[in-house]
Amino acid sequence: MLHLDTPSEELMKAVRAHFVQRGTSFSAFCADHGYVRQSVALAVSGKRNGAKATALFKEFMATVRVKS
Repeated sequence: MLHLDTPSEELMKAVRAHFVQRGTSFSAFCADHGYVRQSVALAVSGKRNGAKATALFKEFMATVRVKS
């Protein structure tokens, strides 16, 4: 089961698919909204889980929910 509040590789794939379904890309969304793609990818996939990565993950997911 996919948990939207828990970083994982599965969630990263779902986020990418979400953007493709909307005719854009993960990279384009990050660039358009001022995120560093590499940092977000590491946070969303769970490869980085420190305080800054956790905050970035939460902020990014909130932005995705509102703006896409």
